[in-house]
Amino acid sequence: MHKIIKTGEWKYSGNTYLPILLVKQEPGHPLFLQSGAFPSNIAKDHTVYYLHFGKYLIDEKGYISADSSSRPFLSVQEAIGYAERNIEILNWNMDQ
Repeated sequence: MHKIIKTGEWKYSGNTYLPILLVKQEPGHPLFLQSGAFPSNIAKDHTVYYLHFGKYLIDEKGYISADSSSRPFLSVQEAIGYAERNIEILNWNMDQ
């Protein structure tokens, strides 16, 4: 299951703003275990964090699917730092 840690919006183009989510993915997620796209330093027992960009859906099991997703990060600070360095206009919601 995914847990939303932080939400906000980012400027996509012109006057278009899209959602951004910082999501925690617990160990044992099926895609986490089966995908060969993860860095070798992430063991099966580590929690990872993702940034999800654009429209998203949450399925009945609590997994999030979005228009685009980042690479995995090992900490909340690493994910937020990446977003803040690479997105020109980013507004995090303050209630989280």
